[in-house]
Order: sequence, then structure tokens, then C-alpha cells
Amino acid sequence: MKLSQVKFHKSVGLWSKEVQIDEKWEVIFVWRSNVGKSSIMNALFEKKDLVKTSSRPGKTLLANMFLVENKYYLTDLPGYGFAKLGKNLKDKLDWLISWYMEEKAEYIKKVVILIDTKLWAQEVDIEMYKYILDLGLPVTIVLSKTDKISKSEVWKSLAHAKNQFFGQEIIPVSSSKKVGIRELEKSIKAALLEK
Repeated sequence: MKLSQVKFHKSVGLWSKEVQIDEKWEVIFVWRSNVGKSSIMNALFEKKDLVKTSSRPGKTLLANMFLVENKYYLTDLPGYGFAKLGKNLKDKLDWLISWYMEEKAEYIKKVVILIDTKLWAQEVDIEMYKYILDLGLPVTIVLSKTDKISKSEVWKSLAHAKNQFFGQEIIPVSSSKKVGIRELEKSIKAALLEK
């Protein structure tokens, strides 16, 4: 499987009446705003700007589905917990995230939660993590932007994450330096190819 054999498939928004369910296995990305999600996904796809980088945090309001080898979906859900959106829109986006995951839970092989290495997991990250576990979905934690802090700080963040997310796969990543990208790619492929 090559994640580079990918194309944009469709967007699912707040107006969508139903989620497209066509029995393809799927990996989804969930994230708090401004964690470098677009850069990580583009690095995985080996594309420059297939996944658009928002001009400001909290702008992504859609679930964007990408089709890999015409067999699998990698889906970018909207960011969660961005207070500046206002309570009404924030609640609607949280509803879109939970609606999408619950509707497609049978086909979701992994949920990748992206967390800023420098900021560590926030309360909203922990809430999302617990919610995903309640759905019975497998989780991988990605610590993003490891190039923004020292190696010792990365190790501290990793140790903290191992304590918070005990027993889960945790991958430190830097999209700009390509650190951890291949490890994340292997994790995603293993999940999609698992019988």
C-alpha cells in the first residue's frame, strides 16, 4: 500500500444528511486547533498541499475524506475545543465529530489523536481520548511539532504522554524534519491491512 496514491474524495459538513458508508476501512485524524495536522497529513501523502493548511486556527469546518488506492479512507475531522469559534459553532463541530465517528465506527480501524508536544495534552484532548475509548476504537497518539522544542523537552513530553495514555501507541513527529512520519505511516498501514 502506498499512501502517496491518494486523492481528495469528498467533504462532509454540518449540512450533510448522512455519512457515506461504503464499507471501506478508514483511519481518522482528530486534533485540537493549530497542532500541525495538515503538514503531517501532507508528509504522509508525500504531497505539498493536498490537505489545505488553514489561514487561521479553527477554520476547518468539514470532515475531509481522502481516498487511498481506491480502497481506504484517511479522514481529516474538524478541530475540537476551539473556544474562539463561539459556543454555537463549537457545539455543532463537536456534534459533527461525534456523529461521524459513531456512524462509521464499524469501519474505523484507527483514530489518530494529534497533540502539540510543547503544550502537552489539554483537558479537551483527554475528554476526546476517553470518548474514543468509549466507542471501542483503537487509538494512536501523535506528538506533533517535536522540532519546536529541545530533545530533552520532547522526552519529558513523551514520558508525560505515556503516563496519560498508558498502553497506547505514541509517536513523536516533526513533519518539517520528517521525524516519525514513516513510523506513523507503518502504524496506519498495519491498521488498514489488519483482518
